[in-house]
Order: sequence, then structure tokens, then C-alpha cells
Amino acid sequence: MFRMTLARKWGMLAIIAILLVSTLGLPGSSDKAYAANTTYYVDSAAGSDSASGTSTSTAWKTLTKVNAVTFQPGDKILFKKGGSWNGQLHPLGSGSAGNPITIDAYGTGSRPLINGGSIASGAAVYLVNQQYWVIQNLEITNHSGSDNSGTATVGGVPRHGIYIESNGGGKLNYFRIANNYVHDVNGCFNCGAVAPHTNGGISMFAGGGYDGFNDVIVENNTVDHVGRNGINIWDASYHTGDQTVVVASQLSTGLKVQNNSVSYTDGDGILVFGFKDSIIQYNVANGAGQKMIAGFNMNASAGIWPTRSIGTIVQYNEAYGTRTTDTDGQGFDIDLGHYGAILQHNYSHDNEGGFILLMGPYTNTSTIRYNLSVNDAYGGEKGVFTFSWGVPEGTNIYNNTIYIGSGLKNPIYCDGCDASTPGNWSFKNNVIYNMGSGTYSYPSVGATFDYNLFYGNHPASEPADAHKLTSNPLFVSAGSSAPGLSTADGYKLASASPAAGSGLLIAGNGGKDYFGDILSNTAAPSRGFHEAGTFTAPTQLIDEASDWSVSSSHSTNMEFDTTNPAYFNGDASRIKRSSTATGYVIYNYADMLQFTASIYEFNINLTKVKFYSSPNGTTWTLVSSSNTTPVATAAGWAATQYTPIANLPVGTNYLKVEFSDTTSAWGTQLGRIVISK
Repeated sequence: MFRMTLARKWGMLAIIAILLVSTLGLPGSSDKAYAANTTYYVDSAAGSDSASGTSTSTAWKTLTKVNAVTFQPGDKILFKKGGSWNGQLHPLGSGSAGNPITIDAYGTGSRPLINGGSIASGAAVYLVNQQYWVIQNLEITNHSGSDNSGTATVGGVPRHGIYIESNGGGKLNYFRIANNYVHDVNGCFNCGAVAPHTNGGISMFAGGGYDGFNDVIVENNTVDHVGRNGINIWDASYHTGDQTVVVASQLSTGLKVQNNSVSYTDGDGILVFGFKDSIIQYNVANGAGQKMIAGFNMNASAGIWPTRSIGTIVQYNEAYGTRTTDTDGQGFDIDLGHYGAILQHNYSHDNEGGFILLMGPYTNTSTIRYNLSVNDAYGGEKGVFTFSWGVPEGTNIYNNTIYIGSGLKNPIYCDGCDASTPGNWSFKNNVIYNMGSGTYSYPSVGATFDYNLFYGNHPASEPADAHKLTSNPLFVSAGSSAPGLSTADGYKLASASPAAGSGLLIAGNGGKDYFGDILSNTAAPSRGFHEAGTFTAPTQLIDEASDWSVSSSHSTNMEFDTTNPAYFNGDASRIKRSSTATGYVIYNYADMLQFTASIYEFNINLTKVKFYSSPNGTTWTLVSSSNTTPVATAAGWAATQYTPIANLPVGTNYLKVEFSDTTSAWGTQLGRIVISK
């Protein structure tokens, strides 16, 4: 993302490495002991700090009182609706597993307002080295009333709406940030010694060492007119010295960023940094990149993007109106040091810098599929697809629909690279409706183009494609790029479209098109993001254990192992645990009856693996199963297959595969699983 030069990128990382000091001191400890599982009320109009705070009639009044208390597991801090408080809310204490501390609202009327505009720097709502917290149903603002952007050489001060920090606190567990309205936060754009991407509307930051986060959900928030970023979840402890190499064991885990609306941010809309197997879904990012500082080396912004991470799924999002400033400006980005991203079922439109940036160095195995891009790259400086400084090795781009209106440019653009830049990647089953005047510039050495449809203007640089179509794809009603996911309906294929049923069958395609229509696992698909054919759901659900696109959920300690396929009968990818805590993978497949699971074990112990069935994903029943006699493979490993002794109960919709070995995290692995109706 920070792409003016690679040197500047390393400079930013060096700043992060020394950023381990909080912008605020910690308040003093509480002067009184309080009981757990107590509800406290705060009323800015009728409260009293000398009251007990345990009923609406004895409510506290000020943030000063709340900040002086060390709260206990299960406590609730409720602010009266319609009330407002100036300053910083920084309650003390931590909850516990199953018993978090909750900040919430009570009464009727508008959300309670926390206004941090009077503080010199920092956050309106702040937690540091605390865990098991819920923050919900608040209105939060933090604007100092003056320009805090900084200049090219002088930094402003960090400001946040909500800020949760791990600063020597280790891995912090369980945060829920939900249903808040965060607006008008004038965070710094150049923050001096502080990485500017770490301040803004909703921010979480872990400095280094073994700090980080586990089990975080940020959902249903509205974030508007904030700087620098809208939602920023950042763990800087992702490496052990080489800042280009992600260390899986040090990444934060269990993150979902979903159903948020983020608009008019100085910089990025939604940024996830240093996490494993995150999900970013059902968000809208509008108007990222509103600010730049002339001569500053970190002006780059994008709508939604992960970086320095493993296995992020970015799906069902809408990104539009991102500005280029002096670089970037894409709706989406898979950036430096990301491994195994899946970007699917998204709607990108009217982003000045294009649909997606693919950052080359130290990034690989990205999948870009079943997305719609309309009138992106209108600035003409980049491309709808932009490769930057190289090729993310093993990138697969397939079944996307791209509409380029009149006067627009560059379907594919190579920034900091050229045709001879090495790296293997593929571009298949895509539909490019090109009314623009731009060209194709791309790393061609390792590129594979096949079964694409190119319609409209055909520059000489258009890629060769052995199964190319050039006829009109016959969209239902193309041309509109209005906000709202329903606009995508206009880019569906008419029944007579030459793209219908003429594509290349791609294994592991995720099973659904953009609209949720079923994809066949045997018949040729349509080209583009819409499957025009009608297929019956397959009678089998097959997971090759190579990504998380087939399973519905998993515990945070589950990960992929691609080492030593020869030990596993040539199986190139399996699912294992990263810790000896019990781990699981869950599959959602309606009315399943049978399954066959390939299991590999290092020290044979058939009690390590259990299977559970459920009609609803909540109530689970142990499945009586049997397995084949384990057969030695290599290097101490053995292979076996598990099946249920009888059909699963009628109405089974969920299957859980559970590993519970306490002696070895890696010694039991799940390979291919086939679930049948």
C-alpha cells in the first residue's frame, strides 16, 4: 500500500518497530473494591459521583468517576441515552472468559455521546492491556477543532474514536465493538514518530514482541469523517526481525470486521494488519483517501485491504469513491506480505485508482474471483487491476466482470514492474467490457490468459488468449455504477449471452457466484461474476483443505500445513492446529447423511479425532464413527479414513471435526473430507 518506493515502505516499518509507547499515561488505580457482575449507571444530567451507581436513581455523573473504578468480570457500565460527556472514557479492569465487561446504553433517545475533543491527544474511549470487553451503542467524536494533519516534515498528534492497545500486555482476548456511531475524529495524517495508519475512527494496535489480539468482532458500526483511517486493526508483532516475512505463530487471530459503514476517511477505509484467517465481509467503504500532504511519503490509501497476514477472506463488500491523491486509490488491495488471501463476491465502482492493487514482493497465492468492477480507474493513472513492484506469486484471477466506461483507461496496469517481471499468475473466465481507451500493461513472463471475454475496444496490447471471445456479453442492463449492491443485477448475463456456459471449469471455485447461485463442480461455468446456468446443488461437499472457502467456520488455532507432501501420500495441504488447545472445523451443508474424512496421525491415537453433528450449529451430538486400519506413509506418519457408523440424523446441517490431542499440535491433520447427502 505504501508504494511510492520500497525504501519508503521499509522506512514506515522501521517507525512501527520503535512505536511501543502509548500516547497516554495510565490513570491511577481504584480507591474502592467493587463486586463482579454488577450493573452501574451513568447519567450526565441527574447523576452524582457520590452515589452508589447501581441503579438509575443512584447513577454516577462523570467520566472521572467511571475512570477511577477497576471493574470486575461481568460488570456493565451503562450510559444514559440522550446524555453527553466530555473527555476520555478509560475504565479499568478486565473481564474473563464468558464474563466480559460491557459498556452500553440505557433509557430512550439518542445514543450517549462521548466527546473527546477537549483532550490533548489519544482516544475518546480507551483500553490498554485489558481484555474481555464489549463496547456498543455509543456515539463517539474526537475533534480538537484545529488542523491536526501535520505537514510533510512536522507531525500531528494521534487521535482516535475507540482505541484498544496491547503495549506489553501480551495476547489480549475477546473484544466486541458493535453498533457505535463514530464520527468527526481529526487524527493525524503525518504523526511524526507514530505510524499514521494506526489512528482514526476505530483502532486496535499491538506494538510488538508477543503482543496481539484474539477473538475480535467489529460489526454494525457507522464511521464517518475520520482521520487517518476508518477502522484499523493492527498487530505489529507479525515478524521476528525480517519485516517482510510473516511468522504465523505471532499473528493475531479470530478477527471479523463485518456489516460496518465507513465513509469519507482521510486515508484508508478498513485496514487489517498482522492477523491470521480474518474475515472482512458485508462492509461498505465510501470515499477513502480524502486527504494528502504534498511531499509526504505515506499518502497512499485504499478502501479495504489486508496486509502482513495469512488467509484473509474479503467478501460481500462494496468499495467506491476512493481517491488516488498522489498514488494508489483502489477500492481493494492485497498488500505486502500477505499469503493466501481470497477476495470474492465484492462490488467495486468509481474508485479513482482502480478495483484492486496486488502488491508483488513477499506476497503470494491470492485468489480474486466472482467480483464486479464498474467504472474503476477513472483517474487514468493506474488500472482496474494494478500490479505493484512485482507479481504476487500464484495469484489466480477468475470469473470477474469488469465494465470500463467511455473515456476511462487501463484494464491492467504494471506499476514498478514490466513485461519481463517474473512470477506465475493466471487470468481466466473474466469478462472485460471495454469502452475505454486504455492499454494492457502487465508482467507477461509467467501469465496465463484463458477463456476470457474481451468486448468493445481492443488495443494492440490486449492479451492473447487461446479461447478468447470478443462478442457482446449481453448484460441485462449495463452502464450504471450507482451505490448499492442491487446495481449489480444490471451486469447479469442474459440467457443468450455467449459467456453463458462457455468458461473453463476451475476446481475449488467456492461453490457460489456473486449472487449466491450454485456453481457446478462438473459442468463448464459461465464467464464473469454471474453464473447464467441453473444447477442443482452438488450431492457432495468436498474440502481439499487448501483454504477456508468450503468450511463455514473454525477455531482460531486451526491452520494449514503445506510442508512435506511426501509424508501424506502426496497430499499438498492439510489442516492442523497451531496450539494444543482443542481445535475444530465446522461445515454447513444442508441435509447431510455421510462423510469420509482423511486423517493423518504422527503417533497413532484414534481418540484424538471426534465428529459432532448438529441441526442448527448450536446443539451438537457426538457421531459414532469408525475408521480404516491406519497405514504407515512416511517419517512416522500414518493415514486413516473416518466414516460414520450409520447415517447422520435426519435434518443434520452442520458437521464439526474436532482435534483434542494435548501432546502435539501438529501430530493430527485433516486432509480431504467429502460430505454427502
